Amino acid sequence: MTSRLADVISGYVASHSSSKIDVEGLLRYATAADPTLLGDPTGRARLAAALTDLADAGLVVLPKTRAGWDYRTQPALPLWLAKPANPRPARSAPAMRVWPQPLEAAAAIATRPDEHTLLDRIATWLRNNPDADPVPIEERSLEILDDEKALAVETTKRLFTTGALSLDLLACYPTPIPFPSQHVPGTGETRLLVAENNATFHSLLTAARELDPDARPDLHIGWGCGNQFPVSIAAATLLDPPPTALYYIGDLDVAGLRIAINAAATASNRHLPPLRPAVALYRWLLTHGVPRPDRSNTGISDLTVLHAWMPEDLREPTAQLLHSRERIPQETLGLRALRADPALLSHAVG
Repeated sequence: MTSRLADVISGYVASHSSSKIDVEGLLRYATAADPTLLGDPTGRARLAAALTDLADAGLVVLPKTRAGWDYRTQPALPLWLAKPANPRPARSAPAMRVWPQPLEAAAAIATRPDEHTLLDRIATWLRNNPDADPVPIEERSLEILDDEKALAVETTKRLFTTGALSLDLLACYPTPIPFPSQHVPGTGETRLLVAENNATFHSLLTAARELDPDARPDLHIGWGCGNQFPVSIAAATLLDPPPTALYYIGDLDVAGLRIAINAAATASNRHLPPLRPAVALYRWLLTHGVPRPDRSNTGISDLTVLHAWMPEDLREPTAQLLHSRERIPQETLGLRALRADPALLSHAVG
């Protein structure tokens, strides 16, 4: 059990003097420590897997009755958890077994019955499917584990997080959640411009369509759906024609910049083009916008990582805005402003 999320949870449990801990407070703490949980469709599964790992390690006790669980959304999460009263006795070593070479590393780690059951099913599948074509993870999960969601949960556990098992071994891949987008044909290489909020998406799309088709950039305009974009940016690979450059415009505040840097990290991990700030649009916001109190800024001590995503000439004014705990909403740059300066959109993706 080595996941960072499990470490966050165990630290929260250890900090409580009481033996019984309310999970609602734990969830608030976990999402504050790892904001990507909010936009991750597997976030609840990751939490469930981390709690299961902690329980299997004897570090927490989960409810034994149905009344102690929240079944409104799957997978179910406990309503509370408790600290163990006594150390768990050591398990007896499982019987020795010879595993196929691709599973040897995972078998060296596996100690729990559920892990050996998983390896046994994978071994059977590998034997029967030596040349399988890649398919979505849910389809492979149903094929191997008789549950279309089970494999996604397993990827959050140690056999996968250590690299001993991989989706490549099982010839499957996660399917990205698409984000809304519209293609506006133009000239030059195709680019993608994503707005954090829906209103800005509509204004950018309207302004782009009003530009001269023979002069405007070839552009996908996308809506990032707020904090879902760090996950859904992977769907940029589904766009046709494929974009060669990715740009983003969001609120100038802590929450908006955190979405941007998390999405940029996903783009890097997925080997997409770098996610860049739509500099001309951010510069317009800093020049013309009226700062307002930022409720998402709770006094973070180190804001460098947030404004470092900006180009060098915008870092200082962005840092001043954040240190003042103020924000400039992206809606400040509305349709009227875009129409007043038709070149602004082209410069933003140039």
